Amino acid sequence: MKKILQILFLLLGVLMLPAAAHAQGIYGDVNGDQEVNIADVNAVIDIILDGSESSAAADVNGDGEINIADVNTIIDIILGGGAPNPDDHEYVDLGLPSGTLWATCNIGASSPEEFGDHYAWGETETKEGNYNWNTYKWCEGNEWSMTKYDPTKFWIYDEIELELADDAAFVNWGPSWRMPSAQQYDELCVFCTWHWTTRKGVNGNLVTGPNGNSIFLPAAGYRSTTSVTHEGKRGYYWSRTVDYSQAQYAYGLSFESDDPHFYPQIVGRRAGFTVRAVYVSTADERALHIKQQSLDFGRVFNGVTRYDQLTIINNTNQAVTLTVVTDEPFMLKQGSGSASSITVEVAGNAIAPVTVMFTAGNPGEFNGNVTFQCPALDGGQSVIPVRARVITGDADEHQYVDLGLPSGTLWATCNIGAFKPEDYGDYFAWGETSPKDYYSWDTYKWYKSGINHSGFTKYCNDDLLGYNGFVDDKTELGLADDAAYVNWGPSWRMPTYEQLEELHNYTARSWKQVNGVYGVQITGPNGNTLFMPAAGLRAGSQNVDRGWSGQYWSTSIDEELPNSGIFFTFYSEDWYFFYTKRCYGNTIRPVRATNN
Repeated sequence: MKKILQILFLLLGVLMLPAAAHAQGIYGDVNGDQEVNIADVNAVIDIILDGSESSAAADVNGDGEINIADVNTIIDIILGGGAPNPDDHEYVDLGLPSGTLWATCNIGASSPEEFGDHYAWGETETKEGNYNWNTYKWCEGNEWSMTKYDPTKFWIYDEIELELADDAAFVNWGPSWRMPSAQQYDELCVFCTWHWTTRKGVNGNLVTGPNGNSIFLPAAGYRSTTSVTHEGKRGYYWSRTVDYSQAQYAYGLSFESDDPHFYPQIVGRRAGFTVRAVYVSTADERALHIKQQSLDFGRVFNGVTRYDQLTIINNTNQAVTLTVVTDEPFMLKQGSGSASSITVEVAGNAIAPVTVMFTAGNPGEFNGNVTFQCPALDGGQSVIPVRARVITGDADEHQYVDLGLPSGTLWATCNIGAFKPEDYGDYFAWGETSPKDYYSWDTYKWYKSGINHSGFTKYCNDDLLGYNGFVDDKTELGLADDAAYVNWGPSWRMPTYEQLEELHNYTARSWKQVNGVYGVQITGPNGNTLFMPAAGLRAGSQNVDRGWSGQYWSTSIDEELPNSGIFFTFYSEDWYFFYTKRCYGNTIRPVRATNN
C-alpha cells in the first residue's frame, strides 16, 4: 500500500503547482508552511524535475543529494514512519559563548537520568561483548595498530576529528546532531558550574550554564567488558576529537563528584563511553559551508609573508568542486606557488583547507574578499572578508614584563609574529625559524626521508633515528635555529625547559577572554600579569585546538625520543609539559634574560 501511495503522490506532484523550497525548522517541512504534507512532496519533485530553487531543507534524509529517496522519506513521515525526527530529542541553550545547544539525554536514553548506550570511540553501534582492542573497529588487535584516525603516523596529519559516518550522534540521531568537539566540552567545563547530586536515585552532575539553564550528566561509568566500570561513581563521555600526539587515545570528559576533567582518556579509544550530543542549529552547518566568517592577518611588518587558513566543511555524502577567488594583494596557496583563483575538490563528509597568503608591502590597511563558488553553497557562493595592516618599525622593539620570578627572567608580552598579547602570532616547527603553510616531515628542515623514518640530520642522539646513522648528541637549540633570536634579535631567546618550569611553579593562572580570544592569564609573585592565547598548533594544513588550548615550544628535544620536542600546554587552567613531533607548528613566547 505504501509503495502505491508513493507512486500516486509522485504522479500528483508532477501535475500540481510547484511549491517553493527553503530552510525550515520542522523535519520534512520543505516549503516552510509549518506542516509536513503533499505540498512538501511536490516541492522536492519540482526540484528534481524542473531544477527549481533548492536548499538544505529539500535534502530530507541528509545524504547530500536531492532525489526520490527524499520524496520517500517525506511520504514515510506523512504515513507515520520514516527517519528519526531531530525534534524527538530535546536540547537546551545554556547561554554559552559559542551558542552550542546540548542534548538533554545521552544517546540511547529516554530521560536525563538514564545512562544510555556505551560506544567505543569512532564506532556507531553498541556491543554485547567486551570493549577491547581485539573488538575495536579501527585497529588490528592492539593499541599500536590504528587503521584510521592516527595523526601520529609520519604520513598522516589531517585525521583529527571523526567523519560523519563514524559519529555516533549523526548516525543514531540524524543529520541535526553531532558528537561534541573538544572545544565544546572544554567550554562546558570552563563556563558552567558543576554540582554533584542525585536525581531519581542516579548520581551525576548538574551542569548549569551562564543563563541559569542546566543539563544533567549521569555518572554512567564506562565499559571494557560486558559490565560497566565505576557505574554511579564516575562519568565518561566521548568527544569527536582524537589525541593528535597519541592516537590510541581520544579526548573525553570524565568526572568524579563535581570536578570535571577534559583530556585524552588513557583507557583508550576501545573503551565504551556514553555520548551526549550537540544540536546543529542551522541548515548551513549540516551542509556545505565555510567554517570561518572572516580572516584577519592583523599587523604585519613590511616585507613579511604571512599565512592563514580557511576551511571548507562538506557535511554531505556527495563530493563537490569549488572555485575559490581572492582579491589582491591577498593570494591563495597553490602547490609551491600562489594564484588568485584555484579549484578545490572536497570528498563527501570531509574537510579541505584553503591557505591564504599575504605579503606586506607599503604601509596601510588592506581589505578584500575570498569568494567560494559552488552550486551546493547557499546562494551559490560564500564571501569571506579578509584584511591586513602593514606597518614599519624595528622588529627588535618588543615589550616584556617582569613577573618577579626568582631567576629574574623577563617574558615577552606577545608571541612571535603577534603585535598584541591576544594575537596568536606565527607557528614554527621545532628548530625552524620561519612559518609555513604545511607542517609535516616532508617539509621539516632537519629531516630526510630514510628507512623506517630514520631521517634526522640535526639534533639527534639516536643513530636509529638519524639519517644514515647520523648522531650529533645535540638536545638544545643553537642560536641559528632559535626562532626568537633570528626573528627578534640578539636580546631574545626561546624559553628553556627550566624557565617554563619556573613560570609554572611560581605563578597563578586563570582562564580568561581578551577581546574575544581565550587564553591563560598568568600572575607573577609581584602581581604583574602575562596573557598567553590558546593558539593551538598546526598539523599538516590544519589549525588544531585553536581557541581552547595553548602549545608553546621550549628549546629542548625529548632525549628519550629525539623526534619529539618538549612543549608546555594548557587546557583551561590545567598546565603541563609534554612532547610532540618536531615537525608540528607551535607558537613561541620569547624570554629576555636581562633588562637591557
